[in-house]
Amino acid sequence: MTDGTTLRVTMLGGFALQYGPEPVRLKKRQNAKPVRLLQMLIYRRASGISRQGLIDALYGAETGVDTANNLNATVSQLRRLLRDTILPEENYICTEVDRYRFQSSFPVLADTEEVLILRQKASEAAGEERMGLLQRLCALYRGRFLPELDGESWVETARSYYQRIYQESLDELCRMLWERREYQTVLRLTDYAATLFPFEEWQAWQYECLLAQGRMKDAQELYREVEKLYLNELAAPPPERMLQRIRTSAGDSLLEEHSVRTIRDRLDEAGREGPYCLPFPSFLDAYQLISRMSGAAGQPVSLMLCTLRGSDSRSRPDRELFRAAMEQLEAALCQTLRQEDAFTRYSRSQYLLVLIGMEEAACGTISRRVSEQFRRTAGGQRLVLDCQAVSSEYVQGFGGSGQVKS
Repeated sequence: MTDGTTLRVTMLGGFALQYGPEPVRLKKRQNAKPVRLLQMLIYRRASGISRQGLIDALYGAETGVDTANNLNATVSQLRRLLRDTILPEENYICTEVDRYRFQSSFPVLADTEEVLILRQKASEAAGEERMGLLQRLCALYRGRFLPELDGESWVETARSYYQRIYQESLDELCRMLWERREYQTVLRLTDYAATLFPFEEWQAWQYECLLAQGRMKDAQELYREVEKLYLNELAAPPPERMLQRIRTSAGDSLLEEHSVRTIRDRLDEAGREGPYCLPFPSFLDAYQLISRMSGAAGQPVSLMLCTLRGSDSRSRPDRELFRAAMEQLEAALCQTLRQEDAFTRYSRSQYLLVLIGMEEAACGTISRRVSEQFRRTAGGQRLVLDCQAVSSEYVQGFGGSGQVKS
């Protein structure tokens, strides 16, 4: 008989066992077959697993092996593995009519089971109780289900299932917290979610919370980071859902009145020098406003597109090379452009500039200065920087291109 101590099993974010206050240490790697067998038996503890199901999961991709004997050997290895731990000595793997189960004289609780229990309780609760249950559920989700076992079909199925539960629960929790104006809690929860799933649009919640707190500059910086992430990793702009939230959230999120001085202080740039790097949606608004004002004042405005390309047309530079070079190009633009100029990241390999008071014919000077600065900062990379200026009538290339060679 045991004293009722519980064996707690972690499967979300990694595999771990804890018996009471003590960790259970297994003397095998987590992708070793005895450990994989243990994981399957614990996960399907209620229903058990057929002998053929275990053979398919453990040896399905292997050929020329006696799978039946190998399964018997793996079961024996697992029994020895468990005997070498702090767990009470028991026969944990039991067979019933060609079906295998994990059984113990003490209670066993996996985090995956806790998630399902909390989800069921939350579905039957309301108000504060429901919110508390959702918070506990989200706190249990520490990452992907058994991340060490990528590619196994039963793992991928379970992984997708618990990820969906987590995301649906977190989205509902964020809505409840938003209604209570608990923006910092939403920021904390979605920051962790965005770390786990950077392309699932959790940053849109963060953007709205920052706007609701009047943190316009932080919101703009967040969008710039998301824009760079999507361009670098997916060679695409942020998803339309986030762009739509950015377009509509400002009016919905300004919940308190402020004095004009307070607003001015929030909008003012503290000691900022050099050109203004804007997220693309902000750049569009700024360009349209600049064009109207410059047209009324009779002042020229030019657009310049700076594009990085591989120097060898037969080969395409890899993503990491482009990523580093784009950061160096941004630094060159900051060091070269004037205080009144603005620019934005337009694509994976392009920056778009607006040059106030600059005739198109004079843009070659800016192009050459940017190219020379880029050559100095980007040293050993074999890339071509091509710059083009545009007027209201036509696009004209000019001799400001620079080639960076190792």
